[in-house]
Amino acid sequence: MKNTTRALRRHHQKRIKNNRKYYWGGNAATSDKSQGKRSRTPCLCSCWMCGNPRKYLGARFSERRQKAE
Repeated sequence: MKNTTRALRRHHQKRIKNNRKYYWGGNAATSDKSQGKRSRTPCLCSCWMCGNPRKYLGARFSERRQKAE
């Protein structure tokens, strides 16, 4: 169980929302709902450029080399 207080969670939530105001090409005057989405999901999509490289490009060369040894 996490040992964080409600005040600390709210502080971090407000801090993250303030830092991510302009993510996804948005402006600061957007709705609270979209601002909440931006704070929880900073990456807009999970395409091959934004997502996990292993999923789309396979294992890295160093990982393949270690597996071969």
